[in-house]
Amino acid sequence: MAKDNREIEIKVAVSNIEAFEKKVMALDPQVIAEVLERTIRFDNDTGDLEKKGIFVRVRSGSKNIWTVKKKIKDAGEADKYFQRNEWEVEISDLETARQMLKVLGFEQEFIMEKYRKKFILPEAEITIDRLPFGVYAEIEADKDVIDNLSKMLELDDLERITVTYWHLHDEYNKVHGLSERNIIFSDSFKKN
Repeated sequence: MAKDNREIEIKVAVSNIEAFEKKVMALDPQVIAEVLERTIRFDNDTGDLEKKGIFVRVRSGSKNIWTVKKKIKDAGEADKYFQRNEWEVEISDLETARQMLKVLGFEQEFIMEKYRKKFILPEAEITIDRLPFGVYAEIEADKDVIDNLSKMLELDDLERITVTYWHLHDEYNKVHGLSERNIIFSDSFKKN
């Protein structure tokens, strides 16, 4: 949960979705049903935003959102938590926002699809994200809440992932000799 526009989170790879979800449900969260989220990330022709650690996107799913995130240079504890400043606004017309960004010079588009199920607790959000290259859980909260939930959900023995899904996708491409820039499901893997 962003505090003063700061997003603090961790990811972990999930091998058994059912077992993980059962542990999360024991915390009695509000559940938001799984939806297909489609993110379109923007940059200019020279990739200046990514070089500066700035992330601009529009996303559809449970609602349409326009987001700007900025990497925090002095976040500290970079190996334990992923931290960025984040600003979001709900928008009514995703396609118009997309065209506005293009007019402003953000011609490059990168597309990511994921199935996301969200669990809302008073001080945290937990998600299960299914992407074409794996299944991950995210915990977004203050650092102490993340650490407590990590223990409660028995995640302490798992490697904390403190990078974006884009970075994980790049690593996946390298390992498998692929060059796909978008993170999308083939039609045969999409839910109906």
